[in-house]
Amino acid sequence: MRSSTPKLLYPIMGKPFLKYISEACHKAGIADITLVVSADSKAIKNTMGEGLKYTTQAQPLGTGHAVLAAAEHIKPDDDILILAGDMPLITQKFICSLIEFYKQKSCAAVVASVYMHNIGDFGRVYVKPDGQIESIVEAKDMRPDSPQTQWGNTSIYIFKGEALLHGLKYMKNDNNQGEYYLTDVPKILHDAGKSVYVFQTMEDETTFIGINTQAQLAQAALYMRNRINARHMENGVQMLDPATTYIDDTVQIEKDVVLYPGCVLEGETYIGSGSLVGPYTHMQNTVIDTQTTVQQSVLKDTKIGSNTTIGPFAYLRPGAVVGNNCRVGNFVEIKNANLGDGVKAAHLAYIGDADVGCNVNYSCGAITANYDGKNKYRTTIADGAFIGCNANLVAPVSVGAGAFVAAGSTITDDIPEYSMGIARQKQVTKDGWVKDKLS
Repeated sequence: MRSSTPKLLYPIMGKPFLKYISEACHKAGIADITLVVSADSKAIKNTMGEGLKYTTQAQPLGTGHAVLAAAEHIKPDDDILILAGDMPLITQKFICSLIEFYKQKSCAAVVASVYMHNIGDFGRVYVKPDGQIESIVEAKDMRPDSPQTQWGNTSIYIFKGEALLHGLKYMKNDNNQGEYYLTDVPKILHDAGKSVYVFQTMEDETTFIGINTQAQLAQAALYMRNRINARHMENGVQMLDPATTYIDDTVQIEKDVVLYPGCVLEGETYIGSGSLVGPYTHMQNTVIDTQTTVQQSVLKDTKIGSNTTIGPFAYLRPGAVVGNNCRVGNFVEIKNANLGDGVKAAHLAYIGDADVGCNVNYSCGAITANYDGKNKYRTTIADGAFIGCNANLVAPVSVGAGAFVAAGSTITDDIPEYSMGIARQKQVTKDGWVKDKLS
């Protein structure tokens, strides 16, 4: 990957791709999961949490050696599913199908293979007429005279615990890489007279894509994005251009939502039914109620009510809460502020560290001056207040219910309810000044 980030923690559509694998296992009913990690795995453990078991492979000596590192967690009567940690597109459906096949065969092991039009670097799986394994050959160990096959090794297996422990015991590393291959274990078991079947699937081969490069990461992200978008469209979300719509796997969207091209929806975002998200809008950890429109804006860690209009070109920063039936227009920035129902901030305004009541009109160019260079303070604006154009509200300050702030004022003292605050120098007009000056 040519990166300091551990490969398994690279995000795909909002989650480290290792989490997709563990979630697929949990959904398939597998609760006891052991993750084989390297010695410098602190970041992986911190990310994946306490719900898994961990075992360390001190030296990377191959896939078989990795499984051998987890031998202490294997009991003879266990049924052991083995998955590669870099295959995030694996699905609950496939895992369940594989387990069902294993149960039907009542065998020592099952090797999962997939039919591939372009087998590339996948290992080759050779199958006997009775469906049992003949051999598995790694791509790097293929010879010019090796038989051709389109059945690729998915690196996914199920073993009876006793059989797996036996196979691991007799592994050898007499190959070009000097590694212990897990692919040798099925052959060892078969030669020992145990039944090892091949589960042959025609599932989309992209399900089994492994990630070793940045290019493969981008490819996997594309497949995952298509899968996520399809799920939302099946649930009644309208996407005008799915190819340019980016939705994290953690996002929730109700039916009858319309998404325009270029939307990026990330994190724990929720969009209520009937809402519209306009082109090139970026949302992160944002909750939007029903029938709300967001046009070409950026929203992060915010909450928006119903029947509200945001944008175009608004910026709602963390802690912004906007009520119902509000209008937040172009080039309005809101940060750590609560806006009640019916607030109108149509354009070119800043509301930061403020509590704004209902039905407030917040005019063009008005700002809350919330920072004195050392500390931040809050501004309070009560219900029904009117904030005129180009007003500066120097916090801490409050504007009472129904009060007016005259345009161009710099307010430093509280304004009582139903009063007007004016803080500007009286205008002086000098008649003929221009002609006298230029004459």
